[in-house]
Amino acid sequence: MSEDVTPAIAWSGERAQRWVRMADELERQLAPVSGLLFDAAELRSGERVLDVGVGTGPTTRQAASIVGPTGAVTGVDIAAEMLVAAADRPSDPDAAPIEWRQADVTTWQPEVEPYDVVMSRFGVMFFDDPVAAFTNLRRVTAPGGRLVIAVWAERTASPFFELPYSIVMEHRRRWGVEMEAPSAEGGAFSLGDPAVAQDVLGRAGWAGVSSEPRPVLLAVGGGLPPADAAQVSLDVGPARLVSEDLAENQLAQVKDAVAEAYADRVDDEGHVLLEATPVIVTAHRPA
Repeated sequence: MSEDVTPAIAWSGERAQRWVRMADELERQLAPVSGLLFDAAELRSGERVLDVGVGTGPTTRQAASIVGPTGAVTGVDIAAEMLVAAADRPSDPDAAPIEWRQADVTTWQPEVEPYDVVMSRFGVMFFDDPVAAFTNLRRVTAPGGRLVIAVWAERTASPFFELPYSIVMEHRRRWGVEMEAPSAEGGAFSLGDPAVAQDVLGRAGWAGVSSEPRPVLLAVGGGLPPADAAQVSLDVGPARLVSEDLAENQLAQVKDAVAEAYADRVDDEGHVLLEATPVIVTAHRPA
């Protein structure tokens, strides 16, 4: 991230609006990962939960339903536009109250009771200073409290990302429009290596760090035929990063190529399914 681009700016404008527009499709797409995350979190009635990088808040609302009216849930995100969308969505009337907060958790100093659980589904991989961010998250967690996060393994471990990405890069080479390839371990994939997660969280003061890769099948766009699924793959994820500078006719060719590759990866309803490897990382604050 450029020094003159703050996290709030980076997650505003078209980038945030794209996620808000696609919220329902992306939630259906990521439902299997939510299941893994909540299985690992083992939330209990009455617990206080902090959900980090919540986007439009689906995991926050789910957590609130599980801990119930005697619990409390805070959903924090850097992107104001996403939080507005999150607050506009209905919540379970029998759920815990939800507080939506715009903040950078690296420097956030909430005046609240410590949280029993800090959780996140793909909301913690983009910190400029991950050790500082996770140190601050530990500070707001009660002694013995739990950290449960879903992150992505490196890009090459997930055909969900690697297949459309590789198609774009092959077309760029064919056209002579080459670019420096993004790191397979950077950005969204920065915490996928267990050694990296252990190092970052250990230096931030968390104990008992464990990383468990959990391969799943994801329905691209929540359940779409090849052509529509190809468009989603070019709108969100690493394939977008390497295709957004292409000309309109080049994008059309890439989309057709991705759709052709997806045609062999459909279920009985004609929806594209691709393998992906989320990693469930758990730790606790020492008592």
